[in-house]
Formats: sequence, structure tokens, C-alpha cells
Amino acid sequence: MIQFLESIRLVDGVLQQLDLHQQRVNGTLATHYKTNILLSSIEIPAAYREGIYKCRVVYDEKIQEVAFQPYTLKPRKCVKLVYANDIDYQYKYADRTLLNKLWHKANTDDIVIVKNGLLSDSAYANIILENDKGLFTPARPLLKGTMRQSLLNKNAIQAKDISIEQLPNYQYLHFINAMQPLGCQSPIKVKDILK
Repeated sequence: MIQFLESIRLVDGVLQQLDLHQQRVNGTLATHYKTNILLSSIEIPAAYREGIYKCRVVYDEKIQEVAFQPYTLKPRKCVKLVYANDIDYQYKYADRTLLNKLWHKANTDDIVIVKNGLLSDSAYANIILENDKGLFTPARPLLKGTMRQSLLNKNAIQAKDISIEQLPNYQYLHFINAMQPLGCQSPIKVKDILK
């Protein structure tokens, strides 16, 4: 049975962007199991009602595991481009073997995956590229993240195909995911990305 994962930011006892996480879970379950799970049914233990934590939910037909972990941001100083035309991660699978292999082989803090000549995602985050025209995210990410969707909904970023040849048109690279809102970490200079 295929298992899936949701990592939800928990701030002072409140699960953040729960509606977007629920939409993704609904889409995943509609495709794979034809069942329903309500993330709002997750009970927050008293010990996790102050501060920032990661709520990690593993599920298949039903929720199999809910775990709460303190969250610390890992700095990204060394980032490398990697090429993987056959990778598929349109659903947030609990099994991340292929992504982890790409990342560990690069031996860097993170990677930017190039699929069929287009920028997609990093190992654990969606990416945003910045230039003097604004903030842009790849139109074809490996996974449509909840933070990415939130920023798109607010028109804070724009989605577009970004080819590897267009990368020099940008100055900065940002990483976002459910646990890392835009601006919580300094961006990387595009010129510093290892080829």
C-alpha cells in the first residue's frame, strides 16, 4: 500500500494553511484510495501548543501516524543543479528514495532539480527565482507545495516555465515549503549555484 506524507507547520497550537493541506490530501486520496481523511481531526498535545513545530502526518487509506517535532531551519550555503528527467513526485509520497539519492549524490546542502530542461524543485522545497521583474516559481514543479500555492493565491509570486538557459536572468534563489515561509531564510545568489 502506498503511503503519503503531509508536513504541516504548527504555530502556537494552530495548524497553518490547513485548507491547502486538506486540498492536497483530498486530491491524493481521490486518485489512490477513494477515501477521506480530515486533517482537522488531529489533536494537538498540550506540550506542542506554544512555539513552532512540524506536524508530520503519514497516511494511506487512513491516518497511520501523527508526530510532532521541534523545527529548526537548516541553512543552505552550497546548492547544486542536478538533472533527472524521469523523476515523478506529483504526490507527496512518504518514500523519498529517489529524491534522497539525487541529493546525497550531489553532497551539498540542497539541490535544484532540472527536469527536461526546466527548473522544478529542490530536494525538500519549491523554489522561487527573483530578478528586478519580480518573484517567479517554476510552472511545473515536482510537487505543488502548499506554501507555493498560498503565495500564488495572493499574487505574491508568478508561475512560469524557467529553462536552465534562463537561469542567469535571475539574481536570487529562494526556498519555500510548508515549514519555510518566504523570507524566513536568506536567498542564495544564482551565480553561486554549482553546475
